[in-house]
Amino acid sequence: MRLCEHDLVITRPATLPTVQRSSDRVITGAAGGWAKRYDVDPTVVRVALALLTFVAGLGAVIYGAMFLLSDPPDAGSAHVWAARIDHRRDLSVASAVAAVLIVARQLGVWPGDRIMLPAAAVAVGVAVAWSGNDDVIGRWPPAVRRVVRVVSGIALLIAGVASLANLTGGLGSVGASLSAIAVVIGGLAMFGAPALGRILRDLDEERSLRIREDELARVSTHLHDSVLQSLVLIQRSTDPRRMTYLARRQERELRGWLYGDAPIGDPTTLHAAVDALTSALEADHEIRVEAVVVGDQPLDDASRAMIAALREAVVNAAQHANVDRVDVFVEADAAELNGFVRDTGVGFDPAVIPSDRHGINDSIVGRVQRIGGTATVNSKVGVGTEVEIRIPRRRS
Repeated sequence: MRLCEHDLVITRPATLPTVQRSSDRVITGAAGGWAKRYDVDPTVVRVALALLTFVAGLGAVIYGAMFLLSDPPDAGSAHVWAARIDHRRDLSVASAVAAVLIVARQLGVWPGDRIMLPAAAVAVGVAVAWSGNDDVIGRWPPAVRRVVRVVSGIALLIAGVASLANLTGGLGSVGASLSAIAVVIGGLAMFGAPALGRILRDLDEERSLRIREDELARVSTHLHDSVLQSLVLIQRSTDPRRMTYLARRQERELRGWLYGDAPIGDPTTLHAAVDALTSALEADHEIRVEAVVVGDQPLDDASRAMIAALREAVVNAAQHANVDRVDVFVEADAAELNGFVRDTGVGFDPAVIPSDRHGINDSIVGRVQRIGGTATVNSKVGVGTEVEIRIPRRRS
């Protein structure tokens, strides 16, 4: 028996579609994620779910299914999909909800006309006020259309809330009736929910942007302190063996930094790190580094920032001060870490440092400020330079 290729049937396991929840959220972002998937205004989807909840909890059931079939939002994704909203699909969602309400009315599975008609007015008012569809209003200027849309939405909202409040004893009893108070507060909360969602979205985007900026600053600072400095040393060297040694050492350090592999024998205390720092700088720059360390502590974020800033200060002195000796003093007490780097070289005017010189601005001052400390550079032409670094110690 021979099988033909037409006899082969390949079956794939059926999987349910999933979407990514949106950062433009009110509760979890599930409604916003599915709205993004089908290019629908998220406010329309949320209002539709809220209105369908009156139909035997149908809206809550649909929202639960949306949540289960969605994934957490991507922290690095930007909110750029609002321009792809197709308002014709908004009308389709509204028509589908209206059809479901009509069927529910015929079946008697809703609270009744006296509640559903004002609730529908509130829902339509919220959707009109917060959706971005101004094209259906007319050919008026954009600002006028926006005002007309918002005023119309608020009018519908007020009419619906007033009608619901009348069911609990009239607007005159709002101050005395808990039910009327709950209706008014619920209407205001429903109107303010889209604004809350936008505020939460803005906070998420600001946090993501700040994380990206901090990471970019960290990477830029590390590359300046390691790769760029090694390239400068290689360019200035005429010894092929020394050039090979510098290149191999930089390759090893860069690989360890990229993949998080710390070489065996790395210092684990502040004192040991200062000793390793002075030895490496003396070998690289052929300069004598006299270091004095008072006190000690295990390496943490504060002490690592101190070591990196000290390294950059000594490198600057070795390259620009025209000296053969640099003094380093480090003190670790109970409150803070203090570091000083002094040289008696040519000095410079700190007030005229070019903005493109990242050694002082970023690798010393900026790095120390990001960890919560302060760095001061005092220099005078013909006298020398002193860098003072203070970083508070953090305790658990």
